[in-house]
Amino acid sequence: MLARLLAFARGIARRRAIGAEFDEELQFHIEQAVDAQVRRGVTPDEARRVALVELGGMTATTEAVRDVRTMRLDRLWRDVRLAVRSLKNSPAFSMVALAVLALSIGATTAIFTVVDAVVLRGLPFDRPDRLVVVGERNVHDDAAALHKTTPQTFLDWRDRQDVLTGLAAVGYAEISVQGDQDPLPRNLRGQRVTADFFPVVGVTPVRGRAFRAEDEQPGRAAIAIISYQLWQQQFGGRPDVIGARLRGPRATFEIVGVMPAGFVYPIDTYLLGSREPVDVYVPYIFASSDRVRGTDYGYNLHVVGRLRDGVSLEVAAERMRQLTAALAAETPRWFEDSEVRVEPLHAFMTRSVRSWMMLLLMAVSCVLLIACVNLANLMLVRATTRTRELSIRAALGASGWDLVRALLIESLVLSLIGAAMGVVLAWWGLEALKTAIPIDVPRVSAIAIDLRVLVVITAVATATGLAFGLAPVLQLLWPSVGHGLQQGERLSTAGPRAHWLRRALVVTEVALAVVLLVGAGLFLTSFARVTGVGLGLDVQNVHAVQVRLAEIPDDPERAARRNRDHLLRALARVQSLPGVEAAAIAGGGLPLRGDLRTADFAIPGRQLSGLDIDFNQVSPEYFDTLKVPLLRGRAFTSGDVEASAPVVVLNRAAAARYFGVGEAIGQVVNVAGDRTVVGVVDNVRHDGPESDWRTQAFVPITQSRTFGATLVVRTTHGASDVVPGIRQAIATEFAGLPVRVDEGTLAEYFDRLVERRRFTMLLVGLFGALGLAIATVGIYGVMAYTVTQRTKEIGIRVALGARPSAILRSVLGDAAAQLLAGLTLGLTGGWMAARLVRSFLFGTTPNEPMVYAAVVVVLTAAGLTAALVPARRAARVDPVMALRAD
Repeated sequence: MLARLLAFARGIARRRAIGAEFDEELQFHIEQAVDAQVRRGVTPDEARRVALVELGGMTATTEAVRDVRTMRLDRLWRDVRLAVRSLKNSPAFSMVALAVLALSIGATTAIFTVVDAVVLRGLPFDRPDRLVVVGERNVHDDAAALHKTTPQTFLDWRDRQDVLTGLAAVGYAEISVQGDQDPLPRNLRGQRVTADFFPVVGVTPVRGRAFRAEDEQPGRAAIAIISYQLWQQQFGGRPDVIGARLRGPRATFEIVGVMPAGFVYPIDTYLLGSREPVDVYVPYIFASSDRVRGTDYGYNLHVVGRLRDGVSLEVAAERMRQLTAALAAETPRWFEDSEVRVEPLHAFMTRSVRSWMMLLLMAVSCVLLIACVNLANLMLVRATTRTRELSIRAALGASGWDLVRALLIESLVLSLIGAAMGVVLAWWGLEALKTAIPIDVPRVSAIAIDLRVLVVITAVATATGLAFGLAPVLQLLWPSVGHGLQQGERLSTAGPRAHWLRRALVVTEVALAVVLLVGAGLFLTSFARVTGVGLGLDVQNVHAVQVRLAEIPDDPERAARRNRDHLLRALARVQSLPGVEAAAIAGGGLPLRGDLRTADFAIPGRQLSGLDIDFNQVSPEYFDTLKVPLLRGRAFTSGDVEASAPVVVLNRAAAARYFGVGEAIGQVVNVAGDRTVVGVVDNVRHDGPESDWRTQAFVPITQSRTFGATLVVRTTHGASDVVPGIRQAIATEFAGLPVRVDEGTLAEYFDRLVERRRFTMLLVGLFGALGLAIATVGIYGVMAYTVTQRTKEIGIRVALGARPSAILRSVLGDAAAQLLAGLTLGLTGGWMAARLVRSFLFGTTPNEPMVYAAVVVVLTAAGLTAALVPARRAARVDPVMALRAD
């Protein structure tokens, strides 16, 4: 169908050229016939007359051949013009139909564009199907998540493997730059990569060079490859950027390369996630401790490789398992409860979002299906009112195929115009959609409406047009021409088959709308419950500024104490700022941010081994600042210093687990040394509302040392007004020291934890509302048409004594019957669909009675309201005017 439409468009554009080519070809045949007659001795004039007679006449032949070659084209073009004219003559119908199509196809276009860029489309690398991720997995992890690996294991894999052309490691890099006039450094997004990274992904710098193996060695000069965007923004795209410097508090990097425009590696190694692309790539420098299997190690490397030609994924996975088994035999402790896995990069990248994205695509497809059913009903109503017109055309010689073709082309024209409007709406709303997409969704920068999307949407629009155009075609094929003429003379009632088809379509769109509304209600309930979970603290108006030394000095002990003292003085400055309600320091992880520290935990006199506990170093104001309730004992005070007795505060989960909440005070525990429990605070959901309580221990920051900490500031209103003062306090106290500063708010951290649920709830809710609106329009249209068709019948009933209230009840009863059937089917389908999305819900089951009750109330109210207008019109029918009407 699409090929025929394209050929049709080309034919329309080249009509004159085709005609000229035909005339030239016909003239050639005539000249050939004349030459043949002349060779037989006939005079030229007589030869031309004979040739034209044999050919059948110049005009007749021209028309006959032209009819054969262009008849179909002309008929199609004529039908298109008639379709446009017919739609212009029905502005109300056309506007409603185009609005339904534009909204449904626009929503479909936007969601498909997102799903295509994130999930369906291949990665923009050379032979992306050969790229794999290699990592370790905890065998006890039910989610079968592929984890990162250690530097030691990566180096052994790289040296011993023989199934990959290259194996590269990627890690997060903290890169900051600072100008002469900047009080604090400016953070850049950075990644540390090994020398094989760029060859593995198959991308080379557009300027300069890639990293080399020797760049991974300690002691080498600091070098960097920058992104195309940073080259344009910071260096103005100047060609002599190679050799330029990026000066930061930690190091000054020499630029050795510039990556191509648009290059983005799809795996984000940043802890908190970010929509911003990487600015700087630096070599991964392996320390001497990274090359031996000692007691210290961390799983901080993401590993990517490229399969050798002829090596399958299964062969590579088996070979990597053999290598890892050999390493485990050498150092068993390093591989306890873990196994190696090899997974395609694209599958790894989309694993966490694929099912969720497909859910959204199914939801918007349901909207499109509702629109299709709705338009089928409207087209059926419209075709019924055109019965006389179609019957007259048939009586004048139009074949059944001519009428079918005219109706289908009208549907296609309507659908394609609506699709064009929908694409415009999708293009307009796509940027807003991209900003609302959760931060953990990869490849957001690749989301755009391109030729691939337009081809798919054109095919969808064509299929939609054909689908809703079939309803009037089926109705057309049922009655005879004579019956149609009779109906044209007295249209009091429609045929029983058409009447049954319209009712079935109304029931179908109501049922589909119910399915969408049930889904929207369940996701709304799930989101309300996840945001209603008690966190144990108040996240509103809390600003968090993390300050860390950018490098480890030669004397770590002395530097850590100095850093702590700077932080305490900065805290005093911040506490004196206008608008600051409370402020504190947290030396460990901050709730909801995703970072935490653990420490070994023991109780003197008890045989407990292998225990650890969440560990944080805080100032005395910490619990008041976050509004964490104190349950027993006391919080820290200014008297808890290094010279005083070591103390600790436990949370309720830790106290209840080891002592009992009421018995914990005065107990001695070993966490960063022996300490006395002086207080118990309430639990805090450190990892967000969907996490369990963790055991936590807090120690005074004045009794410990830290290279970095977070200033936690609660303000009396929005935190933005005090941010400059906080930054100035840090800049004053850390002047001349290499520090890195990261900012955020607890509300932002919380939003990141629930943003996927919020996004899903908003989109499915929007689709549900759209489906409800379309179904309501469909109910109104069908009931209005039914009342029009029954005008004479209603007039007769009124003339015979029927009361207006009885007429009103009759019409509303008809609508209620269709609603009841649709609700019955829809609730059943909604319950079945709810079971399929159970895994996407939090604290919500597929059997939520309030959701189903709300859907019944909303849809019944909307449907009866839509039917009320034509019902009231029916109740006011004048019997005299109705019987006089033709």
